[in-house]
Amino acid sequence: MIAQPYLSIVGWARNDGYTPNYAKRLEHALGFLVRQLDTHKVPSELIVVEWNPPPGQPLLAEEMGALGGAGHVTVRFIVVPPKHHEGPQGWQTRGMHVNNAANVGMRRARGRYVTPKALDTFYSERLVARLAQLNLDDGCVYRCDRLDARMEDESWLDLPDEELLAKLARNTVQRHERLTHSIDWKMRDLHTNACGDFLLMTAERWGEIRGYQKDPSVLCLDSDSIALHAAAAHGASEIHWLDECIYKVVHGNTHAQRTATVWKDWQLRLDQHLLGRKRRELAMSLRVWLDYPRRRVRGLEEILAPSIERNFVAKAARYARNDLSFVTNDADWGLANETLSERTVLRAAWDSP
Repeated sequence: MIAQPYLSIVGWARNDGYTPNYAKRLEHALGFLVRQLDTHKVPSELIVVEWNPPPGQPLLAEEMGALGGAGHVTVRFIVVPPKHHEGPQGWQTRGMHVNNAANVGMRRARGRYVTPKALDTFYSERLVARLAQLNLDDGCVYRCDRLDARMEDESWLDLPDEELLAKLARNTVQRHERLTHSIDWKMRDLHTNACGDFLLMTAERWGEIRGYQKDPSVLCLDSDSIALHAAAAHGASEIHWLDECIYKVVHGNTHAQRTATVWKDWQLRLDQHLLGRKRRELAMSLRVWLDYPRRRVRGLEEILAPSIERNFVAKAARYARNDLSFVTNDADWGLANETLSERTVLRAAWDSP
């Protein structure tokens, strides 16, 4: 009989050269995290969802070397075939749908607590030590800051764990701290900045909010922030850990480096006119109602994404009113009714086959 792990960490990937040496980066990050969780004796599982594997390329599960392991961590790879990727706007250009991939893993997670995680990020030692206390509160949703680090070359992939963490700290170029949203947005004050890198709550709570929202495009903008506000509406209290963090080695595909707002002249003139007359609330309302400024993502210029006001602010405002009738996904979220291929590349002592 399979025991329940304390923690499930869910990531997504495909072997498409998203970044240079992606498979090596992934193997390094997974091994790093396995060693951390083993050292701190956290009963846990890492779930990697291989979304829409490219034809002619080996599965990432097949490219992973030995991840070591001292008995506390299971590593599972779940494969989602290409047919489940077809349909959303932009699917032919981008092979990954982050929301759907993450939802597949979270729906199948066995842990009491679940968090999504970009697989090329690194948890600080303080963060893993905090998790190892095994005293999380079911009534809370946990957040911490992400620190972006810039490396001069790929030599960091060969560094021992302790040296790598020290180098990440030395080379930090940006900290994604808590932001204060406009009071005109009428939403809860939550730490949404880069929250998709660490958004930890119970599996039951993820089920209540039905994971990440259903997105008709492959852009998946604002989904982590919406999930955080949905969790708060369902009663979760946010805990922001200030001394713990996640490190990310930045690259050209980092989200903040590829998204830009698109204004039409009349929108800009109207917005400036209203703000100049101190009609901020009306300006915000019109942005929601008329859906501007839209957003464009580099590499998918053919898609104009909804404005942040339409796609995020309006939804967060509803959750601020505790409108639990508002749901952003279907009951079968995460391909719940599909049987998917799965491979366990590392099995913990608690995980009986």
